[in-house]
Amino acid sequence: MKILTTDGMGNDEVIEIDAVEITGKQLLEKLNISAFEAVIEKNNVVVRESDVLNSSDKIKVLNMIHGG
Repeated sequence: MKILTTDGMGNDEVIEIDAVEITGKQLLEKLNISAFEAVIEKNNVVVRESDVLNSSDKIKVLNMIHGG
């Protein structure tokens, strides 16, 4: 399964994980990303951590940028 990770600032990376089907929560755990730091898009729609992601889906993990 190919996953696009991005911070929205042009820092994109395609990561391949060994899974055909995975929940959003499991995906974030595999990527060591906190659910408070990212949003998951499945086929250009924001989804919950409980949603199932398939290898045929277009998956993007958008890391949130924090500032102060």
